[in-house]
Amino acid sequence: MQEKKKIFLVDDQRIANMITKKMIETNGVDCDILAFEEPKNALEALQECPPEYIFLDLNMPLINGWQFLENIKERFTSKVIILTSSVDPADIEKAKNFPQVISYQTKPPKREAIKELIL
Repeated sequence: MQEKKKIFLVDDQRIANMITKKMIETNGVDCDILAFEEPKNALEALQECPPEYIFLDLNMPLINGWQFLENIKERFTSKVIILTSSVDPADIEKAKNFPQVISYQTKPPKREAIKELIL
């Protein structure tokens, strides 16, 4: 039997986390999903049990997505899917500098894209 995937959702907007969680669940992926509205709490949880995937927003107060990526860059192997409202080409290019980033998606998440990324 395959072990459940662990997924972190890191977005300061609760509704965004709820939508992403629903999209993942409706794909039939067997996983444990933990949502974080405070990136620092996600960073703390990473220490105990790193997830296989992290859905990460870029535009958050206190710790933004770039700072989060810098913090985990050489310490964790979780695959990061940036899920943000930013369509700035500079952000898309910057994301390519982080080896963990496997995809750059705009909100709201597309069910087909999620299924392709995490199955």
